[in-house]
Amino acid sequence: MEGALWKRWRSIFNPGFSSSNISSLVPGMVEKIEIFKGNLTQLAKAGNFFCLEEMLLNLTIDIIGGAVMDHDFQSQSKYNDMTSALRNQLTWSTTGVEINLLLKLSFFRPLIHAYNTWRMNRYLVPKFEDRYSLMKGSNTNPGKSVIDLALKAYQSGNPSTDTIPTAFKEVAIAQIKLFIFAGHDTTSSSTIFVLDLLAKHPDVLARVRAEHETVLGPNHLEAGARLTEKPQLLNQLPYTVVAIKEALRIYPVVAALRIGQPGFSLVAENGQRFPTENCVVLGDHYGVHHNPSVWPDPDKYLPERWLVGEEDPLYPVKDAWRPFEKGPRNCIGMELAMTEIKIILALTVRTFDISDAYEEFDKAKSNPKGITVNGQRTYMVRGAGGGHPADGCPCRVTMRQ
Repeated sequence: MEGALWKRWRSIFNPGFSSSNISSLVPGMVEKIEIFKGNLTQLAKAGNFFCLEEMLLNLTIDIIGGAVMDHDFQSQSKYNDMTSALRNQLTWSTTGVEINLLLKLSFFRPLIHAYNTWRMNRYLVPKFEDRYSLMKGSNTNPGKSVIDLALKAYQSGNPSTDTIPTAFKEVAIAQIKLFIFAGHDTTSSSTIFVLDLLAKHPDVLARVRAEHETVLGPNHLEAGARLTEKPQLLNQLPYTVVAIKEALRIYPVVAALRIGQPGFSLVAENGQRFPTENCVVLGDHYGVHHNPSVWPDPDKYLPERWLVGEEDPLYPVKDAWRPFEKGPRNCIGMELAMTEIKIILALTVRTFDISDAYEEFDKAKSNPKGITVNGQRTYMVRGAGGGHPADGCPCRVTMRQ
């Protein structure tokens, strides 16, 4: 969307991602993360390695379901056809810059898209319509989930209408799908990379754990209850925040993709102009985040670079950190994603030790050496949606004493 249409929808959804509304979502997030903890506990007892990505995708899609639809998909405990269709749709989606032409030109792709769209709409449209009927028949104010905000926007301009026009419904449902996709895929991958870097840097992990003990109390089993009662405690975890920010610098899981326009050029520092017409313009966040002229020791995980003063060489250059992009069209869900990751860490890192099991995984796949990037086996690959950890991040988990 562009111009006035984009501004209208952004203004409709902004309240749903305000700090106060995200704070109100914390108890629901805690409830779903406790289910995730229970699943990790069972895996720790079993002692087998497992795919961490699959577990976190199920967790984050359940969390975003609450924010977007005030609904629990229950993906962590049972099969959900809507979320299955959404994730399958992503594997068949293209952006125009694919190397694999068989995917781009596949005869089956539009058929699969149509089938997955039907599956998603079969689930979402009745819930959308039921929510509108409930809103029409109630004197209470609607909530601030994405679905409620969309319906409120329509109702405010059409107070006497009992039905929703097809055109509005289609746009609203498309927005809901987009929020569910964007709100689970990137958050899952980002959380994995944070956990992986913490495991590989025990000094940083120790400081994170110490901060959690100070703020959330010495009994790690009570952390969820404390956050449910006082979500504002999340604002007292500054070192946890910089540990996350530094992980997102090393592993930015999205890039900014734009279609070039006639008369619009990129201008270099020396004044050289690069016309964008008939081009796809990619903001390469990984490249920017690993540029040694911008970031000293760019491949090192150094959360302290976010704590030093401006006089320090490690001090981040303005606008160089871009995992959520910048400006008015930045990621609307940035604070929601950061909140999710903080809570996941707060409820897990003092209870479990999570470490990668790539060596076992590679042996099982008859690939004993594996592949590394910058010396890391947990390298990032382009997957369905944003960046993903290689091979779904096989892991082992143990209970801490």
